Amino acid sequence: MSRFKYLGSWITEDARSDEDIRARVGMAKTAFWQNKEIMRRNIKFSTKMKMLNCYVFSVLNYGCESWTWNKAMRMKINAFEMWCYRRILKISWMDRVTNEEVLCRVQRKLHFMEDMIKRKMNYAGHVMRGSSGETHVNILEGKIEGKRKVGAPRRTWTKDILEWTGRRTYEPVKAEAGEREAWKTIVKKFGYEAVGKKERMCVNGKLIDICQPSIRSRQMNEPHLP
Repeated sequence: MSRFKYLGSWITEDARSDEDIRARVGMAKTAFWQNKEIMRRNIKFSTKMKMLNCYVFSVLNYGCESWTWNKAMRMKINAFEMWCYRRILKISWMDRVTNEEVLCRVQRKLHFMEDMIKRKMNYAGHVMRGSSGETHVNILEGKIEGKRKVGAPRRTWTKDILEWTGRRTYEPVKAEAGEREAWKTIVKKFGYEAVGKKERMCVNGKLIDICQPSIRSRQMNEPHLP
């Protein structure tokens, strides 16, 4: 069996999150269409946004604390959020309205992705403090015997947390997570924004461009077999 569903989330043989994220986007679209008549009625836009967060976003972000993110999946979430706004505003692709114009009309920035990142950071702090028990900490900090495959290592769940906190190693992050109020401040100050395919995040008050290594650079960094 290469995959199975457990507690509403897809578990795959390669332990990646991509399939679960795609499934959640599909389920969120279904939830949107089930409420499309209300979404497109002549009611206050603020009410529509509350309904979007209540009936659609709650379906999308289920289990997001366990996901490991890459640029393709972040772009998928951002594209889905824009899709929702365009449907609410009754904007067709034939109208040739840019994403920037859509966000200007709704008077807000993309927030689905930032909210899910903060949910994962809050959960990470909970785990690293040991509040969820020793089992979670052992899974997070445990080592697996054997040798890893040749090539660049895959992105890990912990790597997301290191990147979002601006730290290079795990120990300082765990120490910060041990102070509950300090960790809450770190999470609160974090920011994420996307303009087209460019992404930026705010870490410790500094704006940082999120750079995804190109295929060419990854190939150059991979060790070659003799």
